[in-house]
Amino acid sequence: MPKDKKYSKSLSFEDIKEFLEVRPCDKNYENYIKPGLLYFTEDLNVLAKELGVDRIIPKGLFVEGIYGGEKKKGEEEYAGLVLTEYSLDNMVFKFKLHNTRSVLVVPANYLTKYGIKVYKMIYVGEINPFRITRYLDIILSQRGEKSLGEFLREALRLNERDISAEDRRKIEKLIGEVQQPGTIATLNMNKYYVVYRRIRAFTASIFKPTADNFIVKDEVGHVECRDEHTAYYYAAILNYLAFKVIETERSFVRTQYARPLLALYIAGLSWNNMDDETRKKIVELSKTLHEKAPSKEYANQRIALKDIARLSEFRELVKTIDSKISKESLEEALNMVSGKGVEE
Repeated sequence: MPKDKKYSKSLSFEDIKEFLEVRPCDKNYENYIKPGLLYFTEDLNVLAKELGVDRIIPKGLFVEGIYGGEKKKGEEEYAGLVLTEYSLDNMVFKFKLHNTRSVLVVPANYLTKYGIKVYKMIYVGEINPFRITRYLDIILSQRGEKSLGEFLREALRLNERDISAEDRRKIEKLIGEVQQPGTIATLNMNKYYVVYRRIRAFTASIFKPTADNFIVKDEVGHVECRDEHTAYYYAAILNYLAFKVIETERSFVRTQYARPLLALYIAGLSWNNMDDETRKKIVELSKTLHEKAPSKEYANQRIALKDIARLSEFRELVKTIDSKISKESLEEALNMVSGKGVEE
């Protein structure tokens, strides 16, 4: 409308029709409404197809008791399922649980008896932009938490003469607190994955399983990709969007799930929507950044993103993607994953 005219809810179509401009839409009806349908239906199978990936898993496995309880006033922290050391031969399995000093020794056949297996877990606290710092060795039972509890009780019984009273109390409390799913879903060794934090800052990294015992914790979302190029591409786009949140002085939405993936799709940054030349450049920059990303601990992911932004390759990545997204599309994407206020 002209500058000298003011909008009012009382205006009718007749009042404003002379100021309207009709433009043809460059999309057919189906493609025009698709982003809206995805947003309201949250159909992850459809979104995966649109992104050109095999699967979207917005939440990993729920496991309670990984590191044991925090030391609080009047309470004793308990043992954790994370193994600080372990060994296995034909006769015995030796292991030490987090927050304990005692090495427990059980017959090797007890692992089969109780369905126990040592898994390598991708944990939210170990994911930084373009880097997974380490994997957690953790024991779980393929038969569920009841069998895991029985195994730990048997381990206590067999080692009662050698274990300290303090460690016994910690492990007994772990048995009462531990939770795990009845079925352990492991990652496919033939696939590439993008793993990202699903709590607040959704920083991401590519991952290719090297064994059949890798699992993902529930605070981590992951995307199963058919090839490494697609995985490198989406890891770069997710880190770009996370960086844009802090660059624009916004606050992250607490629980993200698949929001970042839907946001990048709505912004027109999907693999299928990008031209070949730019797509190739983003993949190459992502590969380099995965090699150069610092392997260290950060107080929070805002600091991690500011640290990665010091690298020339990341600045080039941001510049490249900026040239392919409109201000309006970026704003719409950021509105899905963040708020206007800055987090303390």
